[in-house]
Amino acid sequence: MTKWNNIVNILASQSRILKDMTSISAATLAGKAGKKTTAANASPMLTQKKTEETPVAEKPNPTTNMQSQTASEAIQEMLLKLQETMMKNHTETRTDTNEIKEEMRNFKTDARSDIMKLDGKVDSIQKALEKNENKRKEVEKRTEKIEQGMEKINQQLKSINKEMEDSPTYIEMDQAAF
Repeated sequence: MTKWNNIVNILASQSRILKDMTSISAATLAGKAGKKTTAANASPMLTQKKTEETPVAEKPNPTTNMQSQTASEAIQEMLLKLQETMMKNHTETRTDTNEIKEEMRNFKTDARSDIMKLDGKVDSIQKALEKNENKRKEVEKRTEKIEQGMEKINQQLKSINKEMEDSPTYIEMDQAAF
């Protein structure tokens, strides 16, 4: 912002300088060129010497002066147009920048919202995974207990089977002994 203000100030001062340069009147030129005072009691030799040393005021060429003035006015006009264009571009750039900033704010807000939603989903997924892991462990423990119970039952069945296998022969031996 300060850079643009500096540019505007520089252009304004250049515009004033150009205006001052182009508005020099013939009376001002004549007044600057001619009036030299000499001391009243100066010797005639000194006066003559000073007169010879003083440059004769050259009359400016009116054509050159007009061309210079026209060129200065054209430059001044171009500078004003440049200044207007720069100010217009600056305003457009500022507007575009503000629009981009607003879009970025909206994007950030949306992104944060999406991230928060995803974080919530990740948390719920992690909780579900933990819950499933706990259930799996419980099922594993139950399965282990059931397997142990089944193994006991198998052992009991084996021993009963053995007893039953042995029992007909025992019964047969008992019957034979009677």
